[in-house]
Amino acid sequence: MGAIHSVATSFPEIYASQEDIAKEIGSIWPDKQKHVEQFHSASKVQGRHLSIPLSEYKNLGDISDRSAKWLETALKLQTENIEKLLTKAGLTPQDINLIVSTTVTGLAIPTLEARLMNRLPFSPNTKRLPIFGLGCLGGVAGINRVNDYLKGHPKEAALLLATELCTLTFQFNDKSVANLVGTSLFADGAAAVLMVGDEHPLYKKSQFEILTGESFFYPDTERIMGWDIVSTGFQIVLSGDVPKIVVEQVKPNLDSFLSHNKITSSDVNFLVSHPGGPKVLDKLSEVSGKSPEDFRHSWNSLQEKGNMSSVSVLHVMEKTIQDNHKTNEIGLMLAMGPAFCSEMCLIKKL
Repeated sequence: MGAIHSVATSFPEIYASQEDIAKEIGSIWPDKQKHVEQFHSASKVQGRHLSIPLSEYKNLGDISDRSAKWLETALKLQTENIEKLLTKAGLTPQDINLIVSTTVTGLAIPTLEARLMNRLPFSPNTKRLPIFGLGCLGGVAGINRVNDYLKGHPKEAALLLATELCTLTFQFNDKSVANLVGTSLFADGAAAVLMVGDEHPLYKKSQFEILTGESFFYPDTERIMGWDIVSTGFQIVLSGDVPKIVVEQVKPNLDSFLSHNKITSSDVNFLVSHPGGPKVLDKLSEVSGKSPEDFRHSWNSLQEKGNMSSVSVLHVMEKTIQDNHKTNEIGLMLAMGPAFCSEMCLIKKL
């Protein structure tokens, strides 16, 4: 099995309060001012990191301009993350065997990890796996996929990179409820995870062993969450049915996942959950039988940073590591995303 050794996060330097963001969006959509204020208040977000100054968002160009800005910012943030992780672990880029990158907010070919290999001295034999389209699911799914790889390569080390600059996708010609919600919730950030196989020298110094993971796909739910690709970039698709799916689909999946692994909810000592939004977190608490306090890092991440898609659950993981859990305590990672689908992972403190 693989292990999570460490997590690093980084964010654009610009940070704006939710109040200032609401004022700016309200000035762009004066006819939607009341709705903007309503959704921004309901999101429970207090502030968000932005890739460009708040006043410049109304001038966002087409998909070409947005992609260029995404790449510039993504390279900066992930270079910082990788350097922090490797320095802390006492490794060099040459010691990394696989780089997996996930995003749903920017396009670049060659992809991000290839361009990072031109900035940092990785081995030319480093394997790359870019993943596009998993959205909020990408943090947990990425850990599960890297773990699948490390099972067959137990002596190796891998990096998972999640980069989501959600604010660069905002569409100011779209006054739909979905976009109003999106502009009140989504934010920018980047996370990187160093993972190693169980025969790697850093395994015993890692934080969490990956016990098992599973994917759950829900047929005919394509319009629950995702993007429509338009000339100005990514136009949000977001349904209000996500809390309903948590009850009708995620709950039985969670029950069967835990049962299959011969544990119950009471055996789970801590949770590493994608924040989603307030209604989603409330429903996850309900179906898991866990208190809001058990989801405190998810709530805090949402309030302090907003919803950063695949990055958020890794930000929650970073905060969870700081809790210094006892050896052998069991944690549950979970997230949902476009398809619609969910991903779960059981981890154990080493």
